[in-house]
Order: sequence, then C-alpha cells, then structure tokens
Amino acid sequence: MKYKVKDYAKSLVEILSNNKLNDKKLTISFIKLLERQGDFAKAKEILEQAEFLITKQQGKKSVVLETARKLTESQKKNLAKFIEKGDIVKEKINPELIAGIKIIVDGERQFDQTMLKKINSLFKK
Repeated sequence: MKYKVKDYAKSLVEILSNNKLNDKKLTISFIKLLERQGDFAKAKEILEQAEFLITKQQGKKSVVLETARKLTESQKKNLAKFIEKGDIVKEKINPELIAGIKIIVDGERQFDQTMLKKINSLFKK
C-alpha cells in the first residue's frame, strides 16, 4: 500500500465536498486509482474511514454497539435514547464477549460492560 487508508479517506472526503463534480465519474475514477495503486482490497476500509470523517465534520458521532448476541428491539429502544439523529450506528456481534455490551464512540471512547472484560479483570489481579 503506497498510501495510508486515512490519507485516501481524507482525499475522498475533500473531493466529495466539491458538489460540482459528477459523483458517478468520481466513483469510477477513485476505483481506478485504487486498482492502479494496488490498493483495491482496502476499498471497504477507506470508505468506512471516509464515512467516519464526514460524520465528524457534520458534528455527529459514529457509534459501534458490540454484543455477544443480536440486540433485541427492547434493547435497541433503550440504547436509542443515547443516540442522536444523524449519528451512524453499527451493530457488531462478537460471541467472545460472552454477555454484556461494549459501546465504542468515534473509535476512541469506549464503555465496556462485557462478561469477557470482567473475567479478564479477575485474572489480572
């Protein structure tokens, strides 16, 4: 990889912010650039990073809800109280957590109330 994912994402966000460009042509050109650079395999990661940057520019949050099992509608409703309109919310299932929830905001702040964390903390003492 010649360029970092974050660099590609920043460039893409900057180009997308120029509304005079044709989105379809831009998309095709961006894909061709990734192919030429041998970085097409990182396209998903680049788009996720670009989405994160755009969300942050708009003053919104990116929230990942990581649980051992799928959230119920009741649980989603309770969590929705803490999420603002326009925030990007992604649910991630990770059976290794055993139970509980891990909430990651903007890829930085984290609230971890999982059984895995509690078990690991018992063995670290």
